[in-house]
Amino acid sequence: MRFLSIGLVGTVGLLLLAVLPGAGAAATVSGKVTSCSSLYVCHFNLNSSAGTGWANGTGYGYTTPGVISFQLPGEAKVTSNVTYLTSIGSLIGTYTYWVQGSFLGSDVNTGHVVYGSTNTNYTITCHGHSGRGGGCTYTYTTDNGTIVFHLTKAEQTSTSLSCVKTSGKTTCSLSVLNLWNSSYVPAGKVQFTGPYGGKFSNNGTCKLSLMGTCSFTFHPPANPCGYYTLVANYLGTASFYKSSGSTTIYYGGGC
Repeated sequence: MRFLSIGLVGTVGLLLLAVLPGAGAAATVSGKVTSCSSLYVCHFNLNSSAGTGWANGTGYGYTTPGVISFQLPGEAKVTSNVTYLTSIGSLIGTYTYWVQGSFLGSDVNTGHVVYGSTNTNYTITCHGHSGRGGGCTYTYTTDNGTIVFHLTKAEQTSTSLSCVKTSGKTTCSLSVLNLWNSSYVPAGKVQFTGPYGGKFSNNGTCKLSLMGTCSFTFHPPANPCGYYTLVANYLGTASFYKSSGSTTIYYGGGC
């Protein structure tokens, strides 16, 4: 969706969001751009054996994420306001751009995570420039533009982590929530990462309880001094999409 293209670019060549496939990845649906009315708005048509659909995207500036709305083939409801980030991969000529972008969100028809990407070349043309004091009327021509939706069977989750320091160690607890249906509790494993030299209980892994929670202990490195970040990575399953949470702890014993 190049529509969000320039509006979200911070640095040329920097891809702001790399969306990786989660557990339960399934079929894909792809489409092509039908029109772009400005740097920040593009429209796509989607086609599959299930029928046709559409996707529209809107950007808001160079440092602010845009949003995408879409209706996949065969669906009855529109999914709106999914965050969309882009960057310019390269500049070809004076006004021809190659734009790439990524998004991830929950489809309102199924509750399942949908993630995807776009890849578009487009040309900006100035009309009516009259020299000194003149201005341009711009048109936007798509040389090629595609969008791809990856459909999963997994519901979106969030992971929260909290820790309390005690004598010689830190005790932490975490919770993984289902963002689509809170009564359907996530299952699976969580892996922990932290500063070099620190040690986690159970080799840095835990299995979620029936309540979607688990706990662990962390022993900091010898003579710690400063702020240390602990990260809990929920690995996901075929039914629940991966997520992560973190917390920062200050250790001053070695200062």
